[in-house]
Amino acid sequence: MAAGTLLYFPTDTLQNISWGITASAEETGAVTWTKTEGDNLTWTLYDNGTLTISGSGAMKDYSYDSPAYGNSKIKKVVIENGVTSIGYYAFDSCSNLASIEIPEGVTSIGNSAFKDCRRLTNITIPGSVTSIGYHAFSYTLWLTNKQNESPLVIVNGILIDGTVCSGEVTIPDGVTSIGDYAFSGCSRMTSINIPKSVTSIGNGAFSICTGLTSINIPENVTSIGNGAFQRCSNLASINIPKSVTSIGSNVFHDCTALTEVLLEGGSKLTSENLGVNESIIRTRWNEDNLTWTLTADGTMTISGSGAMKDIPAYNKSNIKKVVIQNGVTSIGKYAFSNCSSLTDITIPDGVTSIGNGAFRHCSGLTSITIPEGVKSIGAFAFFECAGLTSITIPKSVTSIGVGAFDSCTGLTGINIPEGVKSIGAFAFSECTNLTDITISNSVTSIGESAFSGTPWLTNKRQENNSLVIVSGILIDGRTCSGEVTIPDGVISIGNNAFQNCTGLTSIKIPKSVTNIGEFAFSGCGDSLEITVPCDSTLTKNAFGDASEKVKHRHSLIKTDAKDETYTEAGNVEYWTCENCKKHFLSDETDAEAAKEVELSATVKPVPVQVATATTQIKCVYGQDMDEINLQDYVKNADAVGEVSVKVATGSTMLDGMQLDGSKLSGKPTKVYTNGKDVTFTFTAKNGNTADLTLHFLVAKADPTVKVTVDGDSHTEGDLVEKLGLSISKDSTKGAAKIVSELKALAAGKNTLAWEFTPEDSENYNVVTGTVVVNAQTTTTTTTTTTATTTTTTTNETTSTTKETTATSGTTATTKATTAISGMTSATKATTATSGTTATTEETTTTNETTATTEETTTINETSATTEETTTNETTATTEGTTTTNGTTATAEETTTTSETSATTGETTTNETTATTEETTTNETIATTEETTTTNKTTAATEASTVTTNETTAATGETTTNETTVATKATTSATQTTTITSTSNTESTAATSATTITTAATTSVTNIADDDLCSWALNDYLKKTGVIAVNAEITARSENAYEITLTDLNGNVLDVYTVDPKTGTGTDSSNAEVNLPQTGNNSMTNWLLCVGAALFMAFGFGAVKASGVFKRKEDE
Repeated sequence: MAAGTLLYFPTDTLQNISWGITASAEETGAVTWTKTEGDNLTWTLYDNGTLTISGSGAMKDYSYDSPAYGNSKIKKVVIENGVTSIGYYAFDSCSNLASIEIPEGVTSIGNSAFKDCRRLTNITIPGSVTSIGYHAFSYTLWLTNKQNESPLVIVNGILIDGTVCSGEVTIPDGVTSIGDYAFSGCSRMTSINIPKSVTSIGNGAFSICTGLTSINIPENVTSIGNGAFQRCSNLASINIPKSVTSIGSNVFHDCTALTEVLLEGGSKLTSENLGVNESIIRTRWNEDNLTWTLTADGTMTISGSGAMKDIPAYNKSNIKKVVIQNGVTSIGKYAFSNCSSLTDITIPDGVTSIGNGAFRHCSGLTSITIPEGVKSIGAFAFFECAGLTSITIPKSVTSIGVGAFDSCTGLTGINIPEGVKSIGAFAFSECTNLTDITISNSVTSIGESAFSGTPWLTNKRQENNSLVIVSGILIDGRTCSGEVTIPDGVISIGNNAFQNCTGLTSIKIPKSVTNIGEFAFSGCGDSLEITVPCDSTLTKNAFGDASEKVKHRHSLIKTDAKDETYTEAGNVEYWTCENCKKHFLSDETDAEAAKEVELSATVKPVPVQVATATTQIKCVYGQDMDEINLQDYVKNADAVGEVSVKVATGSTMLDGMQLDGSKLSGKPTKVYTNGKDVTFTFTAKNGNTADLTLHFLVAKADPTVKVTVDGDSHTEGDLVEKLGLSISKDSTKGAAKIVSELKALAAGKNTLAWEFTPEDSENYNVVTGTVVVNAQTTTTTTTTTTATTTTTTTNETTSTTKETTATSGTTATTKATTAISGMTSATKATTATSGTTATTEETTTTNETTATTEETTTINETSATTEETTTNETTATTEGTTTTNGTTATAEETTTTSETSATTGETTTNETTATTEETTTNETIATTEETTTTNKTTAATEASTVTTNETTAATGETTTNETTVATKATTSATQTTTITSTSNTESTAATSATTITTAATTSVTNIADDDLCSWALNDYLKKTGVIAVNAEITARSENAYEITLTDLNGNVLDVYTVDPKTGTGTDSSNAEVNLPQTGNNSMTNWLLCVGAALFMAFGFGAVKASGVFKRKEDE
């Protein structure tokens, strides 16, 4: 198309056009011409010399008429994608063509495609090309350059040219095909080595290679092209493998020196295929390990080593003699079959097997000696060797194949030696002159009709009543009729042994027979019954088409019935087969119909005999019952063995009892005063059962009770009805009461009766017991000091004050602490009497001492100071009650007794002075009540009052704004006093002070509880450095008390177990403790210790928890 040409496209013609631009105008220039071939490929030549081929499919072959043939203007060829092949002569003689691009997808390049393109140097050949035709690149610079690099030009595994080679040439491994005419005319090449990778040799590949004298074509080559070796005038021999299945015409045309063609065994090539005379094929097969050579006189010599391959010389009529040399180990199948001229054969000792049909139809053979070492003679190995009159079988032979000597009519005798185990079917069939056969006992298998048609078989039938048995094998019974019993010792019935015996009605086969040959009873009449022992290994299937005639039968022996006893089992009537030893309950002999049973099914087992229970079994609620082995109730255990026991159906076990095997144990959890029957079922291993009923009486249990009398100190005259009882934690739940007739305690030991009623009255009895209470007299002078604990609370706090009184010449010091908004102040008043100092708050009168409110009086150089503080709107009223030896003086507001006499160390009655002190203010009344009992005793009282809101604290009485404080002090001469502190947040404070004295007239063996507790606290502090805030006796017995130490939060720090008499024992880690060593029997010291501990623990804040010791029983 000329430049500037206008192209006109009608409307709507462009919408379906696909535009593909492969090269720009600058690259290709203007189109010189374009042509579309019949193969739908378009050839376009541009004015710059580039030729493009576009389209899809294979390019057709040309013969000097392609669009590009001889075109000197073509400089470059571009074949576009889609083209799959390049045709013959496509670009032949394009003298200026220098470059060609062949795309991936092209698979073949035709003959002479680029021949005579002498300037062609640049060729791109893709890996998709698998076929390159002859002369495709002949006379191109590209080929010349390749030949200069290597004399063998190989492209994609295709050897396309080797024409410049000389001498011995070796084609490298990996080449898969030798191209057409690749070595054509290479006269200087003298030999060629072809690798096993080559699978094809192209047309004329080695034509006119006059220097070659021999060629060995390797395995794997499958095709040889036309004229591949034509005109190789000096080629004398060639070996062609059996892998070659395709061979062209005129392969060896004009190979005038060729005298030998070696074909591998199994090759189907013929002289016609090869284009040579058959006479030059000296050996028909050439095996890898054996060489077969046939000479002009008809002698075949086989040399080499190893096994012979099959069918090497089949039907070679000109073979007269075969010599197998040493080293050959076997004779192949049909090796010499139909060699009718063969009269003589030599087999060496190394041969171990003769293949099937090896000498079949070798009618010229008259004798053969099989050497020692041969183990097997194949099927039909000597079939129809009619001229064979003698044969020697060695002892090494173990099997003679089917028809091995069939129809050897010249044989008259045969010896089958020891060692032969099997004789195949028809092995000597139709040997019509065979009268003498010796068969060794080693034979275990004889095939069908092995000797049929021989005079020997006819004679055997007459000798043995129609049964012919050889070496335990019944080989023939075809002439039998009626009932036949095969003798014991026969192990096999041969194939077709009784075939077509229509007169045979019954045959019994012994157990010794283990094999039935094929068709052994085929064609026998329908009335035939074949009886086989029940224990025979033969199944019906072994009889083939006669299986329906087979009956397996038992040989039965009867056993009479016998009754069972308690000591011996019996049995029912049954039968036992003497063959299979199976047992049956009937006399049916048919093995299929008879129902086998286990011997145990015939047994009447020994019944279980259990003793009759004559005594009741007594037990108590909640208490372990003595274990009962119910096995002991079985009277005939020796006969029935161990039995299993369970609670009988419908019966139930006692609550809380368990049955483990035959052992009964447990704790009853329900009372059965009238008894309960439990029935047990005993089951023996033989399946028999018996029931036993036992009667159980479950009585109520006595409760566990530990009763103590409340309080640690009692005095003669105490009312018994006022005494409280405590029950220990480990006691049965319930209530105890005193039922003694004693109304009041007497001095010394008092034994009191008590009665305990359990909560669970259904299961526990009501029980009684006694407890001993010690009471002391009232005239005893005490020598014991008790400790006082002070508890203080804040925020309109109620303050409770406990006072301590020391008697009999003992000095008691009272300390009062008042906390006001985090500050503490203490006021202490001291009264001195006759060498005794008493610190008193309120008003106290001592021996030779006069105490006056708001005054200080000194008598005998002793002064007593009474201090009283009254605040605004507060009235303090003091009520004093003094009791001495039964005398009480009480005064409200002002009470004075006359004739007061104070004597050092004692107070007497009817001469008592009571001093009453009263302070009254508006709106609030504070009452202080003191009761002092003296018996030659001086008491000092301590009171502590704590208030907030800028409260002023004083010793004695303290009253704050709108606050009432009442102080009560009581001194009692009893043995034991429990001290309790209480608090109230409703702006009322009550102070209770109690003076405790202990009688000394009674011999007390235990250390006081409070001493033990205080000593324990002191001991723990010394030992650990940790402050325990509370100690209490949580358990007690006659010889041991348990003291539990806790911190502020109630957490247990330690537990002491001590002897209450000595104070010695252990802590929770079993370390020894000796409490008296840590205390001095002084409550005051303990108070100071605990006070200091509390002060250290809580600082100046208000104390919130009581430190008073309490026993658990008193809570």
